[in-house]
Amino acid sequence: MKRLLPALMLVIAAAALLGACGPSSQAPSTNINVTMTDFEYSPRTFMVPAGQTITFHASNNGAVEHTFVIMNLGTQVVDKFSDADLANVYWQTKLGPGESQTQTFTAPAVPGEYQVVCDTPGHFQAGMFAKLIVK
Repeated sequence: MKRLLPALMLVIAAAALLGACGPSSQAPSTNINVTMTDFEYSPRTFMVPAGQTITFHASNNGAVEHTFVIMNLGTQVVDKFSDADLANVYWQTKLGPGESQTQTFTAPAVPGEYQVVCDTPGHFQAGMFAKLIVK
């Protein structure tokens, strides 16, 4: 039993440490910094405080135009971004190849997980999507 207690304490400490590294412990930020490359956002998860002004910094390091489109809560692009999805856009911006930009927008007031997609044809299907977590 004496050997089991230190091992159990080690497991509990490791679990607590790993839990602290997860996205749920990340504090919401009023800044979004994103790099767009062909078919990818980096990072792929953003956490912002509800209803706050967000400063959006983006660089398109890809060879083609990319967009950053935040969908309304509860809506999802499923197969490809289409004209039907336009009514479900919360906020969007577009960057040409090699462009960088900084702008602001107000984060959604309702907490939840919002889908982010690139609406350039074929990019969503190739995996260019992310998530915005509003706390």
